[in-house]
Amino acid sequence: MATLHLDSLVYRLNDKTQLNNVYLSLQTGDIVELIGSNGAGKSSLLEILFGTKKAQHYHLRIDNHLIRQRHHLSKYFAFKPQFAMFPKQLRLRDVLPTVYGTWPEFESKQNEPIHNFSTGIQQLIQTLFVLDLPQPFILLDEPFAGLSPLLQERLLPILQEKAQNKGILIVNHIPGLLSSIRTKQLQLHNGSLQST
Repeated sequence: MATLHLDSLVYRLNDKTQLNNVYLSLQTGDIVELIGSNGAGKSSLLEILFGTKKAQHYHLRIDNHLIRQRHHLSKYFAFKPQFAMFPKQLRLRDVLPTVYGTWPEFESKQNEPIHNFSTGIQQLIQTLFVLDLPQPFILLDEPFAGLSPLLQERLLPILQEKAQNKGILIVNHIPGLLSSIRTKQLQLHNGSLQST
């Protein structure tokens, strides 16, 4: 079982404190839903954990190891951002885990360039790719955005299955969607994380 403890996180942007004394605990088996208004700092929190943004201060332990260097974070975290993350020349067959190749959305399109798919399907491909990576903690920034209700529902049991071996933190704006599978819901408000 992998465990993560983050505390005393402070992140300032343009002299404004966006995240202030944030505490987060996450472990294998957790599906944590992160909610909050636009601009509250949800994406920034994920990017700090992944190492693409630098916080002014934080204290992070993973499996009781203190993580001091940002370049070590990618060993523990896999991240799906809101934007397209694959180079345009990549084709579906290059990134889609084979177990999903028989889905109707993908079955006859293995040679299609990723950028030919709709924005929502690109987000889905990215999510399925990231969930298949070996890191113990998965950070998903709005994985349901642009997906049909059918595909949203199809993704839920996959998240549950992956959470057997991973801790998953999901930024989500669709009320009630994760209520059947989440282990915890946290709200980012005024720079702090609060349980709902």
